[in-house]
Amino acid sequence: MKPITVLLLATILTFAVVMNANAQTAEGIWLTANMTSFKTGETVKVVVNAASATPVQGFTFQIRYDPNCLRPVNAASPIPGMNGLPLPQLTGLVDGSYASTVPQAINGVLAEVRFVTLGACQTDLTLESAALAIRNESGFAAPLAGVTIGQKNIALNIDKEVIASQPDQPLSGAILPLDPPPASSQNVTGWLIALFATLLVVAAMFVVFKRLRLGSTTTPKVPASAQAPILQIRHGPHAGKSFALQRLPCYIGRDTVNEICLNDPHVISQHAKIFTKDNRYYLMDLGGETFVNGRAIRKSSAALKPGDVVRLGKSALFVFGS
Repeated sequence: MKPITVLLLATILTFAVVMNANAQTAEGIWLTANMTSFKTGETVKVVVNAASATPVQGFTFQIRYDPNCLRPVNAASPIPGMNGLPLPQLTGLVDGSYASTVPQAINGVLAEVRFVTLGACQTDLTLESAALAIRNESGFAAPLAGVTIGQKNIALNIDKEVIASQPDQPLSGAILPLDPPPASSQNVTGWLIALFATLLVVAAMFVVFKRLRLGSTTTPKVPASAQAPILQIRHGPHAGKSFALQRLPCYIGRDTVNEICLNDPHVISQHAKIFTKDNRYYLMDLGGETFVNGRAIRKSSAALKPGDVVRLGKSALFVFGS
């Protein structure tokens, strides 16, 4: 019986070592909170955590919240060298992005996000999406493959009792403001171009997985008197690319027959189209979930002007410019 016992113990030990190694090398991102019960006026501290055996050069996350219950304040990453990259914030969705010029080891807190409670309610915080970025062989940033999202929902209970404002402990690391942008967007195009250049330098952008297929020769051209409008893709499969709309109408969707194909599970086959009328540009919703500057467009059209932020589905985001 002794040889059998020794063999059994060796098998168990080998299995335990393998399981422990897999646990240590698993790539994952998950959400936690310091507490789940709050009074009105208190600060909710939410932590985006990650474990990766591969050093990374950036990360992104999106947290959905109820704007009637919570107001986002800011975020910070304690990882040395990680810098916050401001993105246009949409009501109800925190959009965080960080990047580093050199690879950083991560195993723990990626970022701490703070919200202020606004009144009595029961609500959830949901980690809509998250990714880790590495530099690929071409020198561009690309998402790290095989990253799983673990705990993604935090249930909160907010009491109607109001407490006096308390000074928060200072955040450590690069602070990223999360306040929604002002209503005026006259300067949006300029700073987006500067941000795009910064993203290239720090290699924090996600590259295109499929090339855009521009329109056929049978579609009408943009009027000669008008400069071709530009779509600056900010979030989603083509993040970081700009596309000049030389021919209109331009159809956008997940199907490859569209002039702009977005391989996004939340974008429908033919999601929206951009067209011109009376020397103005318009966006038409074709049955998907479409927003212009945070306002839902339901099977109708909305005029587009430079600096307008358009969201298709949950995360495909672009800025219209000329």
